[in-house]
Amino acid sequence: KNEHHKHPTILAIPKLHDRRLTMLRFSVAHKHKLLAIGAASGGVLWTQNKHDGNYEYHRKTLLESSASSSLNAAADEKPLPTREDQVTRLKKTKIFDVLVVGGGATGSGVALDAATRGLSTALVERGDFGNETSSRSTKLIWAGIRYIATAISALLRFHNVSRPVEAIKDFVGEFHMILGAHHERRILLTNNPHLTNWVPIAIPLNSWISWPPPFDHPLFAIAPLTLPIVMKFYDGLGSFVSPPSHIMLPRRAMRKFPQLDEDVKYFQVFYEGQHNDARTATYIALTAAQEGATVANHVEMIGLLRGGSNDKKATGIRCRDNLSGQEFDVHAKEIVFAGGPFTDSLRALEDPNAKPAVAAAAGTHIVLPGYFCPGGIGMLDINTSDGRFLFFLPWQGSTLVGTTDRKGPPVSYHGPPEEEIQWLLREVKKYLSSDIQVRRSDVLSAWQGFRPLASDPHALPGAPTSRDHVISTNPDTGVTFVTGGKWTTYREMAKDVVDKLVKLHKDDWKAKNIGPCVTHNNPLRGGVGYSRNVPVKLVQKFGVSQDTATHLAHTYGMYAFEVCKMAEPTTKRWPRFGNLLVEGYPYLECEVAYACRNEMACTVKDMLTLRMRIAFLNKDAAISVAPRVADLMAKEMRWSKKERNRQLKEAQDLLETFGGPYPSEFSETVTDVRDLFEALDNDKSGYIDFTEFCDCVKSMGVPFKDDKEAMRAFSNIDTSRKGKITLDEFVTWWETDSDQKLKASLGEKFKFSAGKLGEGPESRGAAFG
Repeated sequence: KNEHHKHPTILAIPKLHDRRLTMLRFSVAHKHKLLAIGAASGGVLWTQNKHDGNYEYHRKTLLESSASSSLNAAADEKPLPTREDQVTRLKKTKIFDVLVVGGGATGSGVALDAATRGLSTALVERGDFGNETSSRSTKLIWAGIRYIATAISALLRFHNVSRPVEAIKDFVGEFHMILGAHHERRILLTNNPHLTNWVPIAIPLNSWISWPPPFDHPLFAIAPLTLPIVMKFYDGLGSFVSPPSHIMLPRRAMRKFPQLDEDVKYFQVFYEGQHNDARTATYIALTAAQEGATVANHVEMIGLLRGGSNDKKATGIRCRDNLSGQEFDVHAKEIVFAGGPFTDSLRALEDPNAKPAVAAAAGTHIVLPGYFCPGGIGMLDINTSDGRFLFFLPWQGSTLVGTTDRKGPPVSYHGPPEEEIQWLLREVKKYLSSDIQVRRSDVLSAWQGFRPLASDPHALPGAPTSRDHVISTNPDTGVTFVTGGKWTTYREMAKDVVDKLVKLHKDDWKAKNIGPCVTHNNPLRGGVGYSRNVPVKLVQKFGVSQDTATHLAHTYGMYAFEVCKMAEPTTKRWPRFGNLLVEGYPYLECEVAYACRNEMACTVKDMLTLRMRIAFLNKDAAISVAPRVADLMAKEMRWSKKERNRQLKEAQDLLETFGGPYPSEFSETVTDVRDLFEALDNDKSGYIDFTEFCDCVKSMGVPFKDDKEAMRAFSNIDTSRKGKITLDEFVTWWETDSDQKLKASLGEKFKFSAGKLGEGPESRGAAFG
């Protein structure tokens, strides 16, 4: 506006709503000024700054704008489409630019990257987002300290004397991958403080020379002497964005880890990123939807559509909605398979004779009570009995231990082999004080997951093998697949995929004005406006507990305010709002309704395993709360009683596949009644409680038909009526005529014969043999 003129001039700027447009600068003539700037659509505001005589306007979404003036930064943002709306868009859209099959971290990352560049994008996932590998990791966003050691170890092998050039190329390739992981770790933690955190990890060194040496290389025998320097180098590779690595001497370590063995020279402490992996994966998918992608969970690819001059070119996929059973077609110019370790099963639909591209490796994790990992500090054993790294980490109030490494075909089954659970327990005991027991009953949950080890079946002869992820396009069908890599580098993998697609379509997509990748600058859903004080604000504004506020802030980011608005009063003096779903964990009942309304949550099993991590933290807690979750979801989703019961049964069947305090199959050697008592006394407390009694009898293959029958049997043995069966009570019961059916079942299981009770002078009665 010219100060001498009555009316201002209106300047029209095309594509002002384009998300790639982030800043405008105007050079204004003397005696003129800019009054305002705005967009008619797209939910965009522009803030004004006067800089060196020029006017600068910086783009903000309505979410960002409200964050600076309100505790609720999500209030003004347009809600996500429902799952039903998304499925309808899949059916009705004539053709997408990009269609991604697989809704884990990488697949969702591809959808997000493509959508933010202006490509019409769709994503389908056969289960819930992050249902497979992306939710079963060690929960670390780590840059790969192990890879530095393996790269050096591989370089300095004797056989490389005859191949020095190739050895150096391999080392450089590995080191380049490590630098990329550091770069991606920095982006993920810097952009998403609501979903991530730094976790200190201590490496215990109990001698100055480590023998046998880590990585089976004599050079690493002096690792205890060189680790402080190595860790400072590791910090430097990440541009020192992490908290600094440091040495912890034994006296301080004993204060931090009172449960540890005191025979330690020192601890080397370093930092890695950590997150709730399933939550991050879900928010990548929801952020893609927020950016305009059509995203649908529980939609499975069941076939490939073909066309073109030779009927080989893939033009779309045949889908099945796994909730309704309906089948429909989705057409796209480019199709991307992102199935992780299951990528070859997708490629088999493309070509039944396809050469394998993925070898899977299974890893088992167990969860122990939080008191094994006090003070929020984890541990890392760099020299386990079989040479693997073993992490011992604080996570979600518990202690996460993992992982093993077992080659084999990938399966969705959660339950790990019992021998791997036992191996993890044995390794944990090495560093704990002798007066601390790590019992089989301390395992609150256990699961297995598969990671993909990739190769390129379409590579030319003599092409170098990938040391990280593989992106390959089938020359006949035009389908591209991506696999391999790590959680930390999901964004880089997604960027590489979309870069390749854009390059393939550089001519016909030119009119779309496709820009470069912008995901390195953008936080995921709930991150705009987030600060470390959000938990405090939640407590002050809504009267929820501090533990719950911290959980909500680190799960939903700024959307935690929306969740708290739905919290019901507790009728207690404190906390005043927020009814817990299960005691001992910070999850609220209102989170169930919020996830159903706003985050495409569809099933009880998804709610217990992925949206809330109860099953991954405590199998028994998840089983106990499953009926309540089914009731809450039935009310929200308007399920019939039949559907509610079906959903509950499906969830209960899935929960039974997780490992827990009791082995799924009884494997102990039982030779007499004392052995049987000790086997039933799973936590080695000297008595058998009702839960132990039911679960152990079930694991022995002779379950009770219902709780009433179990309580009747338990009461027959618990003659003191204290809720505890002692050895004397158990032996006395065994010698009586009661419960012949149960005794007969146990006798058949362990080949009972009349004889003695055990060994020694106190033995009497019956034995097994």
